[in-house]
Amino acid sequence: MWCDSVRLSNSGIGRGAMDCGITLSGPASYEVVALMAKSISAMYLLSALPEEEASMIELAVAEIGNNVVEHAYQDKPGGQLEIRYQQLATGIEITLVDSGIPMPEEQIDKVKNPQLVELDLDDPSTWLTSGRGLGIVDQVMDTQSYERLDERNYFRMTKSV
Repeated sequence: MWCDSVRLSNSGIGRGAMDCGITLSGPASYEVVALMAKSISAMYLLSALPEEEASMIELAVAEIGNNVVEHAYQDKPGGQLEIRYQQLATGIEITLVDSGIPMPEEQIDKVKNPQLVELDLDDPSTWLTSGRGLGIVDQVMDTQSYERLDERNYFRMTKSV
């Protein structure tokens, strides 16, 4: 089974706008990340947010989810990944949670100050096939942050309406 659990929440009772969310949990693998990213994109499409951004939201989730598989779990089976999607009156919040290796300090600095290297057809050093994820997320989302709490990694991204 690709997804161990799905939890839904709705805290919008009595509010002008409805806040709701979904949590997906499953084994940390590239295949599961792809399915979870598609699921988050589908949730986004159900919202009143701009439809044309759904594929970019999926890309951001896939980039960070793949980083969890590659770096936090070092491509080894047995790790778990949780993706939390919250739809708020002001936009969305997506949090990826894992219990893998903590992010190194130099990477945390890149989360705080991401830079996407522009491709230059005359400069092969800009043709990187990896190391572009945080820069892509920065282009797609409004904020990104990382923290380590209680032996778990939390990578949070937000997008405002």
